[in-house]
Amino acid sequence: MKYKIVCEISFPDFEYVLDVNIPYNKTVYYVCKMLDNLIKENIYPNYEPREDSLLINSKTGVPLDKNMLISETKIKNGTKLTYY
Repeated sequence: MKYKIVCEISFPDFEYVLDVNIPYNKTVYYVCKMLDNLIKENIYPNYEPREDSLLINSKTGVPLDKNMLISETKIKNGTKLTYY
């Protein structure tokens, strides 16, 4: 059974790319909050999270619905995402 997915996430505002473990059974909103914390702790300590942030599939350019579970999206191991 899958519990986490490893995705490559780019942060264009910081010109930074990381491989991140994403929980498979959580919502996209939860993952966005997780990424906000990751930015604040590891990339830019003065970062102020925004409510209008987006997680986007880099290949298709389609933003993910924040109410969907990761398991309901087409995200799988190796998927490239962008976080704005």
